[in-house]
Amino acid sequence: MAVPLIETVNLKKYFKTSKGMLHAVEEVNLKIEEGKTLGVVGESGCGKSTLGRTILRLHPATSGQVLFNGQDILKCNKREMKKVKADMQMVFQDPYSSLDPRMSVRGLISEPLETCGDIRDKKEISRRVEEIMELCGLPANHANLYPHELDGGLRQRVGLARAMTLDPKFIVCDEPVSALDVSIQAQILNLLMDLQEQKKLSYMFITHDLCVVKHISDEIMVMYMGQVVERAKTEELFENPAHPYTKALLAAIPTIDLSSRKRERFVLSGEVSNPIDPEPGCRFAHRCPYATEKCKKDNAVREIAEGHFVACNLC
Repeated sequence: MAVPLIETVNLKKYFKTSKGMLHAVEEVNLKIEEGKTLGVVGESGCGKSTLGRTILRLHPATSGQVLFNGQDILKCNKREMKKVKADMQMVFQDPYSSLDPRMSVRGLISEPLETCGDIRDKKEISRRVEEIMELCGLPANHANLYPHELDGGLRQRVGLARAMTLDPKFIVCDEPVSALDVSIQAQILNLLMDLQEQKKLSYMFITHDLCVVKHISDEIMVMYMGQVVERAKTEELFENPAHPYTKALLAAIPTIDLSSRKRERFVLSGEVSNPIDPEPGCRFAHRCPYATEKCKKDNAVREIAEGHFVACNLC
């Protein structure tokens, strides 16, 4: 069996606060194969972005493993990590704040080459910048413009071009279309999928939009309060959701189909549990109408079907 490009083993990330340890990411296990997309969904504050940043070592992990091509990058020193980081990039949510306003498009795209790449010849760097701009759908006459002179879609293309400069294998896309108009969202999504097909890229696609994640993902992972509650192939998750939280998320998707009025509605109630020094067990138990005493003690992930993992005692 082929080694997955990205794999995490019991990955944890805690933040120290004045009131205790905030458990942002709790024992996350995932695998992403080459050329595939893992969609990560969940409420704001569930740990999606923290997970992506921890995998890239933008946040130091508390414990666990992050395997890139079988190598645990959490054990890499600075020199070794510099080589790995060229293969692992990130596209941020806000295409404006993630770009230096004092740098032109040309400067933003060439900076990774000048600081991390092996190219030193200025003509070769210029040629590479032109190549990347064309690849990401940026007009050549925009090279000398600055971020404030571009619209949101073009800014995000610059952010993506900047990530593509070092020819990475894996990109964390942290809600890359949430700040864009719907028509522009479609353009960026199509661009991401085209680049994936051409370069065999692997994505971790973080989003709130279940319609978007269904369109772009091969597999979907649902998170709640730092924990993975369900992970399955996209079609399987939408057709056979198993965890009550996943069912609630899918029930909240807007639809114009009048026949869907008769479908079962799952409305969440109760208070969100405290992520600081949380009690063991399922953190969704406080809001789940089916929770038992066992749920408050155990939430082990179980494989209920091939490739379908759920952290629920009901399954």
